[in-house]
Amino acid sequence: MGDKRLAEIVTPEVVTISPKAPVRQGLAVMRDRGISCLVVTSDGLPVGIVTERDILWAAAHRGEDFAERCIADLMTAPVITVAEDTMVVEAYNLLAKKRLRHLVMVDAGGRVRGVLTQSDLIERLGYDSLSEIKRIDSIMTREVVTSPGNVTVREAVARMAERSISCLIVAREGRPAGIITERDVVRLLAENPRLGRLKLYDIMSCPVVCAEADRPVYEAAMVMKKRRVRRLVVVDDDRRVLGLVTQTDIVRGLESKYVRTLKSALAEKDEALREVGRSLVEKTMFLDNLLRSAEMGIAAVDESWRVTYVNPAAEGIFGERVERLVGRDIREIHIRQGVERAALERGLDAVSPFHSHDFVFSRSRLGEPRRYVARVSGIFDKEGTPGGYVLMVRDDTDRCLAAESLEVLTRKLEQLVVERTSDLSAQARELEEANERLRGLDEIKSAFLSSVSHELRTPLTSLLGFSKLIARDFGRHFRPLAGSDPDLARRGARIEENLRVLSSEGERLARLLNDFLDLSRIESGRMEWRDRPVALAEVVRGAVAAVSGLFAARPEVDLEMRLPEVSPVVLADPDRLEQVLLNLIGNAAKFTAVGAVTVNLEAPAPGLARVTVRDTGPGIAAEDRELIFDKFRQVRRDPEGSAPAKGTGLGLAICREIVTHYGGRIWAEPAPGRGAAFVFELPTTENPDVAAPASPTRSLRRDKHLVLVVDDDPAVSAFLIQFLEGEGYRVAAAHDGESALAAAERLHPSVITMDMAMPGMDGRAAMEALRRDPDLAAIPILVITGHGDAPSQAADAVLRKPLDPDKLLVAIGELLARRERQG
Repeated sequence: MGDKRLAEIVTPEVVTISPKAPVRQGLAVMRDRGISCLVVTSDGLPVGIVTERDILWAAAHRGEDFAERCIADLMTAPVITVAEDTMVVEAYNLLAKKRLRHLVMVDAGGRVRGVLTQSDLIERLGYDSLSEIKRIDSIMTREVVTSPGNVTVREAVARMAERSISCLIVAREGRPAGIITERDVVRLLAENPRLGRLKLYDIMSCPVVCAEADRPVYEAAMVMKKRRVRRLVVVDDDRRVLGLVTQTDIVRGLESKYVRTLKSALAEKDEALREVGRSLVEKTMFLDNLLRSAEMGIAAVDESWRVTYVNPAAEGIFGERVERLVGRDIREIHIRQGVERAALERGLDAVSPFHSHDFVFSRSRLGEPRRYVARVSGIFDKEGTPGGYVLMVRDDTDRCLAAESLEVLTRKLEQLVVERTSDLSAQARELEEANERLRGLDEIKSAFLSSVSHELRTPLTSLLGFSKLIARDFGRHFRPLAGSDPDLARRGARIEENLRVLSSEGERLARLLNDFLDLSRIESGRMEWRDRPVALAEVVRGAVAAVSGLFAARPEVDLEMRLPEVSPVVLADPDRLEQVLLNLIGNAAKFTAVGAVTVNLEAPAPGLARVTVRDTGPGIAAEDRELIFDKFRQVRRDPEGSAPAKGTGLGLAICREIVTHYGGRIWAEPAPGRGAAFVFELPTTENPDVAAPASPTRSLRRDKHLVLVVDDDPAVSAFLIQFLEGEGYRVAAAHDGESALAAAERLHPSVITMDMAMPGMDGRAAMEALRRDPDLAAIPILVITGHGDAPSQAADAVLRKPLDPDKLLVAIGELLARRERQG
């Protein structure tokens, strides 16, 4: 059978897998097909192989998520292949020599045709071929690794990978109680790649298939075939473990069967070697030509001190022709050159089979002094007896001159480095001083922004509040007085339109101020992030509801929302995410004259949520799609390029800062058809603890509740008083922290609205004093502030100036409802 070719005995059925396939898929295939390897192919060509040993090693070293990696990360490459016409005995020799368990057979085009395993080899060569191997103990492996059954499977896998063994025997008092093999590990990993906390007792194979050490090897092979195993535990008469016999051991034991065949193959190779010997003459000629063209001088002497070879370069160094040097005594040549014989002999005595002798000498060549570096090496036989010497000489003059020049340059460079270091130290000190000044300026800037924020937000609150208050009262009480008078009706409509413009422009100014402050807080790291698990669909609904009024006034533009049945959950601040959506939807509405703005939420892949805002506007040029996310960057989106750019160019920069803060990304792309699409993606969380959206507060008797308004600005205070009284609340006022404490003790209000920046006792100190008083600690406090800093933890709710009256009513209603629920 050994003279057959692989194509005659190997079944051309082979299981392949793509290098991009996940390891989990490969585990399932190996488990279901009961195979020990997968051939990794690309376009039909083998690029690697994954065996049970590779899976075992990955489980021990690649972490618990190794099953999610691709096959290419685990496979052994390159894969060893053999041709279809390879002799079986050659395949056997390759398996034994390289200690392999699989050989991939390929056709003339390199495509996989089959896999030869040790089981195939034993079966195809015939069990009668094992008769020359006497007993199991002559081939078995005596070093066996055993383990108690209470160790975890993870520890067992790590031990098998560390020792590079194919199985682990579970023993009790030296007797086999069970066994775990590479195939067991593959089967287990296919079901649970993380292994869990399983013990060997839970998954080991038992009973163990055993064999006595004095049994014939062919019986062991027959048992393996019958029981469909690849190893037997060798035991003594008392069932104690002596060793292990595997298919690999049997394959190695087959070697004597085919010695004659191997010798025949070696004879053929000897003939090939003789052919190689005949070509050595040609190679010697080539070597001679190579030495003759070398720039280094080379000379050789035999054991009689006679010069046997001198190359042309040595002629030039010593100033004599080859004919005058070859055959002469090397000692006589040195003496004629003025070298003492004793010095020559000392140099040659220093040469040994392990050391050469190096020396330097000078000669004048063409009237110029030259420096040479030389090395003498010995030619020794097997007994260490010198049979001659080889001298190699190299002209070192140019290198020495270059080294001297380099040393001069190095000294100059060192001096230059010292000078530059001194300059850099001075510059570093100047930079440090400049940094200190910049830090001081940054603190001044932050303080200035905080002050400007308060100074702008407070009058904005008054302007916006009174405009809405006047619009409400005008619509309720004065507009009906126009009756059928067309002139009064026209003037009333103009007044309402003016109030609407005043409110709209005030809100635009507020957004501009908020953009500047938000960007400043994000860049300085002072932004307050109130992260929690939040259903992204609820954020989308809230943003769409907030801008619905903008689209209601523009019937030519539709606002559409597409949400999945199950909302992805992200860990983020819902207010910040709503800020991103409001920016994107607002931009889409701004640049869409007719058509629709569509907000789409989806989960394109596990662990990822994607929100897309599409419009049917003029679109964005390809070269501008990345630039628009830069601060203060604006591009024209009108077709003719004549309309001025709108806004400050901060909205999209803030969107990118918020999205990237949460590990996501945002970009712009052309929408299908016409228009633009802004897309952002965020990683999702599996945390099911999502806060439910706030339920609407039930109807309250507002006239029963007293609201204490605390604000030092008379205009803001007047607005709050008029607005809340108009909504049915009883209202009292205080102008600073001390008067607020006194009013709270006297009136016991239902809710307190608190400004933060006030003269004397500010809002923070007043809230802390209220919380320390047992009689006043339960009163809900609503902070209304124009400062960007986070308010005290004593606040129950926070609203930013300029104030939205609708949000004010909702916040007060929620605080009152919460207080009633708490009793």
